Amino acid sequence: MKIFSHPFRVLAITLFFAVFVQAQLLSGSNFDVIKVGNVGISQGKVDSLVKQLATAQAQGRAVPPEAMAQLKWAVIDNLVGQELLKNEIAKQGLKADAKKTDSLIKVFKLQFPSFKQELKKSGSTEQEFRKKIENQLLADIILEKKVPYPKDPTDKEKRDYWEKHKDEAIVSDSISGARIILNIAKGESAQEIQDKKDILKGYAAQVRAKRASFAMLAAQYSDDQNAKKDGGAMDRFLAKDQGADFEKAAKNLKVGDISEPFVQNGKVVIFMLAEKNDGKFESYDLKIDYILRVEAEKNRQIAIKNYLDLLAKTYKVQYLNKDYAPPEPIE
Repeated sequence: MKIFSHPFRVLAITLFFAVFVQAQLLSGSNFDVIKVGNVGISQGKVDSLVKQLATAQAQGRAVPPEAMAQLKWAVIDNLVGQELLKNEIAKQGLKADAKKTDSLIKVFKLQFPSFKQELKKSGSTEQEFRKKIENQLLADIILEKKVPYPKDPTDKEKRDYWEKHKDEAIVSDSISGARIILNIAKGESAQEIQDKKDILKGYAAQVRAKRASFAMLAAQYSDDQNAKKDGGAMDRFLAKDQGADFEKAAKNLKVGDISEPFVQNGKVVIFMLAEKNDGKFESYDLKIDYILRVEAEKNRQIAIKNYLDLLAKTYKVQYLNKDYAPPEPIE
């Protein structure tokens, strides 16, 4: 594991109700390519889910073939895992909390106004959809008991990681982070510019209060078109190369801090510092926290896979088409 390079793709076993369930509404029928117990999973269902999720994640960009393959295996793991857990839910006679189910369905309908049309298009019913939500709630309960969610990294764990990897840190004047910009139109008054500063202060307050992420706000509101794809990210650079106004605004920031709004090249800007390469533990605290969380989630996913492999010994899993058999299948 490196402080500055930590590639890892989590192939989650259960994707909960938002995009995944919406995609399931649209999934078609075809020849079965997988069987879990007596239940078949069709090629059409897998392909439809992969297409829906790829569209949702790519946001108009082309998805590379290797990424599509990984998404396909993740979808298959999810479908097989769901069927295995359904069998275990039935065996244990578990019942979902009706109030929690109602609440999730209400949230889902608010998020997806075309819910009824999609339900009708798929030939499904609200009762069948409710059953899917109930099964997912119960699956989460079972998995939480068998494989609890990891605890937050402690300060000692982070400092131990730092001591082990601090020699990998490249010490320089470079920084990285993200920004949100609002363009200043020709002829705008001082008050209009101040209003834009106040808007950016409001965004910063939302991030500090943990009501929104900086990247999400940048993607939604920044006048930088690239922000819709990268959340306003600025890879490693020298602050002085961005100009005196930027350098002054970023000078005393600590990692995780957001600058006051400032004017730069006809734009009003706020900047969030994500990385400061000064060789001090405090400057890498957030990054180490992230790395440890990803590692813990990776270990949890491995534990979930082991548990599902155990269930597969009871509820037989058959891959009927080699093109739909993952490299490391649940079996």
